[in-house]
Amino acid sequence: MGIKVSDIRFQYNNKRSEFDWVSILLILLAIAIIIGTILFIFYFRKSKVEELFEKETTISWISVENNKRKTESILLNFYNPKTKKLAVLVVPSRTRLKVDYEDKPKYDIVQNIYSNGGAGIVKKTMEKLTDMTFDFYFIYDLNDVERFVDLIEGLEVYSPNNLNYIDAQNNIFIKIPKGKVKLDGAKTKEFLLFKHGKSGPKTMVENHRIVAEALLDRIGDVELLIENTRVSKIVTKNIDTNLNKRDLKILVDEMKAVNSSRLLFYRMYGKNTVIENESFITPIEDGSWLRVRIENVKNFINDEGPSPVGDELNIEILNGSTNPGQAQSLRNYFVEYGFNIVHYGNALRSDYDKTLVIDRIGRPSLAKRIADIINCKEVHTRIDKTLMVDVTIVIGNDFEGRFVR
Repeated sequence: MGIKVSDIRFQYNNKRSEFDWVSILLILLAIAIIIGTILFIFYFRKSKVEELFEKETTISWISVENNKRKTESILLNFYNPKTKKLAVLVVPSRTRLKVDYEDKPKYDIVQNIYSNGGAGIVKKTMEKLTDMTFDFYFIYDLNDVERFVDLIEGLEVYSPNNLNYIDAQNNIFIKIPKGKVKLDGAKTKEFLLFKHGKSGPKTMVENHRIVAEALLDRIGDVELLIENTRVSKIVTKNIDTNLNKRDLKILVDEMKAVNSSRLLFYRMYGKNTVIENESFITPIEDGSWLRVRIENVKNFINDEGPSPVGDELNIEILNGSTNPGQAQSLRNYFVEYGFNIVHYGNALRSDYDKTLVIDRIGRPSLAKRIADIINCKEVHTRIDKTLMVDVTIVIGNDFEGRFVR
């Protein structure tokens, strides 16, 4: 009995068909496992930011603010999720540090570290300077800020100074009047770039705080942009960060609890040094002053009290409620945290339903910072320089203890 060639061919084809189906099923199963793993990572596993929030430990990150190839500032950020307080230390661009570049360690200025070494070298240098570890880094360009501000249709701020500076060679043209102004993206970039003149470094830090406050006031719009996939891709395409989109969304959502009374900006001070006719800033005692300042910052964000506004701010507290002793109680609370209370007592009336914070000198941003401390939404400007005070607080019947109900 012989074997037909056709039978052999049929049997071979049949086995190959069975093998193909098994292979396809295995491939589909592998794809399902991969997709399931990815979904688990993105939708079920907690992000690092979320884990840190749950532990209520201080979160730290480095922000690098670039203007094309030059770094304008490095910002060291510290946030306590328990007290909802954020502190920022600004390291100026002309700060001279020893940088461990991969090819060869050398002295360089902050302005060049990111362009020469990237995010990893920036993080390593800041950690060596501060003797601490930062959780995250976030590198952006001022053009990204310009684009972002235009998308939320501008920021309303109070500019404490007339800002005028022209540097045609470097294509810098800054002209922003003193007072209440609405900044579009380009003007916001100018506002952040200003650091010229004797008080320029101080103005630069103050302007960053002002923009941060304005963004916190618009945090709902910021969150909507980040949630919009198409828009967020446009805004974040040039951003270098180790925060994923979920981390960023959680962090932005957390910032809803931060207001101007829980926000503090410091500048890193240093010695002016001239080397080969170039002026630099060198950290005091190789950064020991900065490390002490960071400890002070951590104490500030761990404390439940408000951030200091400044010794130059004179505050008046008047009790306009039917509850006696409120003015003295609030005065004692403010004095405890270093505020200058020049007068406290009773108002002419005791039938104020709502607590008021009144700007007396045309600086509504300062009045708002005081209002945020006591959770007051009623902020008004009624200039009266004869009173010799900057801000008046009129306590109403909605005031309870230290805060407006």
